[in-house]
Amino acid sequence: MKVVLVAPPILDLNDDGHLRPWGMDAVRACPPYGLYLLAAVLERDGHDVVLADLVLDGGRSLMPYAREVEAAGLVGVSATSLGWPTALDVVRQVRAMRPDVPVVAGGIHPTMFDRHVLRTSPVDLVVRGEGEVALSALCHALERGSDLAGVPSLSWKPRDGGVARNPGAAKIPSDELTSFPIPRYDRLPRGSYRSLALETSRGCAFDCSFCSTAYRRSWRAMPAMSVVDRIEAAMAHLDRTRMRTIHIVDDEFSMNPRRATAIAREVARRGLFPRLLYDSRAPDMLADAFLDAIEPFTFRLLVGAECGYDEGLRRVGKGTTCAVLESAAAALARRGMAVRTDFSFIIGLPWETRAEAERTMAFAARLGDRYGVTILLNWYCQIPGSRLWEEDRRAERVHESMYDEYGFSRNLYLFRSGVRLSPADVWHLADAAAGLRRDGLRVEFAVPPPVARYFPREAEDDALGSLRELVRVGAPRRRL
Repeated sequence: MKVVLVAPPILDLNDDGHLRPWGMDAVRACPPYGLYLLAAVLERDGHDVVLADLVLDGGRSLMPYAREVEAAGLVGVSATSLGWPTALDVVRQVRAMRPDVPVVAGGIHPTMFDRHVLRTSPVDLVVRGEGEVALSALCHALERGSDLAGVPSLSWKPRDGGVARNPGAAKIPSDELTSFPIPRYDRLPRGSYRSLALETSRGCAFDCSFCSTAYRRSWRAMPAMSVVDRIEAAMAHLDRTRMRTIHIVDDEFSMNPRRATAIAREVARRGLFPRLLYDSRAPDMLADAFLDAIEPFTFRLLVGAECGYDEGLRRVGKGTTCAVLESAAAALARRGMAVRTDFSFIIGLPWETRAEAERTMAFAARLGDRYGVTILLNWYCQIPGSRLWEEDRRAERVHESMYDEYGFSRNLYLFRSGVRLSPADVWHLADAAAGLRRDGLRVEFAVPPPVARYFPREAEDDALGSLRELVRVGAPRRRL
């Protein structure tokens, strides 16, 4: 059976009303891992798969794939919540071309809101959760005209109306994850993405309140030897990337530092020299063996610090402290890795006042000043799936239908539903961040588009507020 798999990019409106790629899709950081992996799985099953990678195309038009859609027996579209407006756009194009072809949606947004998706869109079917087994079973059923009730993790529209929800499949065990083929990166044009995406584990052992990651408190890790096999296979396609790097897309690569150390040592034993990007927790940076083993292969590392005060870290559920965060930065600096490390913080969590946001920024500046790490200051964003979002959903402050249309990045209500700071506070913090940059720290920070759009003002060069002085106290400039 011919299957067309579509990866819609995250698009949103810019100031002149035109759609543009947004976030990671604007820079084409790495291929949509799920799309290329599912293509490999279905082709192994004998299906003819067309990859409609609209992230690579940088737009929403399905016209270049019209002939493939005309011949397809199934069209699959996967999306996050921020990518759902583009996904809806794609589904409507499919319907205009082929009113009769089954359309299945997957990804975290349809998984969470399968009933809403089926009731309000032209989508016929939703695969909830992991797609490798369920999508194969769906293709098998459609090809043979079998009853859809036997397809695991499938939500669908019966002929008599309503929404049917089949029982969910068990989570794919770690040893089975290694049995799936390498994603079809051989189909990538040269120079298309910065890096290749690769998975070595699935899920996360923690449950941070702001996080929308699927399978929280459910971490499944592939064995170290199998991981290195996959790294070695992926390296054969690095010449198709712009930076010849591998982005490990695990939620936390070093969740088990002993396993991560074994991976790095096996990479070295085989004489491989991959350049890796990955995310880790600060406590893992205190494992000397891990840092020593992974340092030669670390191209870029991100540490999710989140808060600069212990009470905030407790409320987030991060399971760490500011002392541990600083110890991690020091350990990275001693090995010369700090200049390759981003410490990511969240500003404007729902409980935060300006004073608490300033505490986070002051602590972040301390790490940047003392140890040389890059500081990412990110505004809290309401993303479906997190515990904080679910609380607001129950309070009827937000709803899944808010992600059915473009405009989320400039939506003042959506921004203010999560960030309770005033526009004056936001501009004050922006001035402070600008001051940190002028002090020579590597800081990434932006004024939220809704505030810039609806409460504009010129940031004064000398309006740094009290934070600049706060940073100075007890933070002598020194490098380890």
